[in-house]
Amino acid sequence: ELGSSIPEQSLIVETDSGLVVITGCAHPGIVTITDAAVRQRRCKVHLILGGFHLGACPEGEIRRIIAALRDLKVEKVAPSHCTGERALRLFAVSWRENFIAGGCGARIVVP
Repeated sequence: ELGSSIPEQSLIVETDSGLVVITGCAHPGIVTITDAAVRQRRCKVHLILGGFHLGACPEGEIRRIIAALRDLKVEKVAPSHCTGERALRLFAVSWRENFIAGGCGARIVVP
């Protein structure tokens, strides 16, 4: 469990491709959650998926978050519901073919 004002749990799944981190709304921060997964499992992150809670974030902050996730060597992202349209566009540009359109009804296969 991470976070103080709104504690939250995320699911870490170990796959042959690396970790898959599944978030709810990422209230503790998507970078904090991803960093905790890397430190706990000592493994690369293949995919983070779920809400990134960035809907109200200014563009500069979103860009800093993207840079931090890039520094953590996150291979793929599938942001959904509470990520926000601006953040979705910036993640799509940054991850290009490794951006997965998530959301209700999305089917994501992880090797």
